[in-house]
Amino acid sequence: MTLARASISMFLVALIVIIPAKLRSQSSIQDADKIQALQKQLDDMKAQMQKMQAQILELSSGANRATSVVTTTPSAAPTTTVTATAQDEGASQAATLNVVPKRKVSPATASYQTDSQDQIAAPRIDNAPLDPRYPGFFRLPGTQTLLRIGGYFKTDFIYDLKPPGNVDSFIPSTFPIPSPSTVNNTTISVRPTRLNLDFLIPVKSTSVRFFIETDMFGTNATTPRLRHAYAQVKNGLLGLTFSNFMDPDSGPDTLDFQGPNSQVSIRNPQFRYTIPIGEGTSLGLSVEKASSDVSFTTPQFNALPNSPTPDAAIKFRQEYTSGHYQLSALFRDVAAYLPNGKQGSVFGWGINLTGAQKLFGTDTFVYQAAYGAGMERYVNDTSGLGIDAQPADPTSPHLEAVPITAIYGGYQHYWAKKLRSSAVYGFAQTENTNLESASSYHQSNYGAANIIWNPLGSLNVGTEILYGWLVEQNRASADDTRFIFSAKYNFIKNAETKK
Repeated sequence: MTLARASISMFLVALIVIIPAKLRSQSSIQDADKIQALQKQLDDMKAQMQKMQAQILELSSGANRATSVVTTTPSAAPTTTVTATAQDEGASQAATLNVVPKRKVSPATASYQTDSQDQIAAPRIDNAPLDPRYPGFFRLPGTQTLLRIGGYFKTDFIYDLKPPGNVDSFIPSTFPIPSPSTVNNTTISVRPTRLNLDFLIPVKSTSVRFFIETDMFGTNATTPRLRHAYAQVKNGLLGLTFSNFMDPDSGPDTLDFQGPNSQVSIRNPQFRYTIPIGEGTSLGLSVEKASSDVSFTTPQFNALPNSPTPDAAIKFRQEYTSGHYQLSALFRDVAAYLPNGKQGSVFGWGINLTGAQKLFGTDTFVYQAAYGAGMERYVNDTSGLGIDAQPADPTSPHLEAVPITAIYGGYQHYWAKKLRSSAVYGFAQTENTNLESASSYHQSNYGAANIIWNPLGSLNVGTEILYGWLVEQNRASADDTRFIFSAKYNFIKNAETKK
């Protein structure tokens, strides 16, 4: 590449200095033959320059190196018009963004596929892409800004053997108790459909990323909901995205929109800064929006939760060729006004170990083991139940953070290049206080098995069976079995949708 740029520079010098001088000299003596010879030499040189530029572009596209160099066409371009192909244009965009070397996403993380595609939305060190070719990006006319329009259209056909608490997502904690065993339920949902806009602005020392994503899980079936809206400059992030306490790269591959009951899964407005430590190693620090999920009732009083301080999370992550692991910690101040009129406050905390590991070929095992007290808001099945903390002593009212254990494991297997399956199991359990309601959440189990096929293009179809079981503090229980048939079409077909 260095030789090619040096050659181009020599040709430019020849064009700008030597040839015009010779032309003026020959013009002065009206030597038509020499003018014609020089013109031929100039045309040959232009053709050679065009050929070398094409070779540079081809090398930039094929090598996929972070040290790619952007080349521009000189003003003395050949008069013949050359039509650029889409591949050439894509290579040019990649070269623009790869001027500044980036830490690469590990091959295992980049190749792991899930139906939810949360890996695409997740922030990365140095805004590094999953695919360094930047497929799907195009330049907005008249600007240096690059844009990728992504997302997918998804339809779920759902059949429940018993009444579910939530018809669109499989959430065991919402199962009604008692549950009629002779009543079933069907629904068709397009609410998982997503649309996202990914803006990248190349600057001298980095690229600035703005990411926005919506789905249809608003207040009703036709209302959009904002999932992500954040800006990242270098390794500083501000906005709404996945909590620093969770790991979007270790989520199981389920057709069910919600995912495992025990998964730490939440998106928070936050400020985050990530510190690269070494190759594949990083430390992330965040300050996030607090929301004390506390709800209890006495004959004279209903709980009034408040949030004195923001939540804080710290994350250590190690990526390597065949996978990654992540250890994160959460610190909270959970508070609410008590029946005696005073504010009660309790320290909430959590530890979360997650990861993904390639085992045999493309098969992947994903896992999570989380434990803490007062972190129920961050767990799928317990978020919104109001049990981050509960009153613990009727004679001396005070809040006590409720302990919770949340684990899951998932295994993804490829039967063929375009045919995959996953099996998932999740378990969540809280340690209830003595003053909690007898009908309070105590434990739930979650199981899922599916098969997903990519028959053509970016169309994916699949079927899944789910089983959930809920147990309350008084040991009353309910369960449900759900069948899902799903069809999803990605708006963009590129390397990240193929295996």
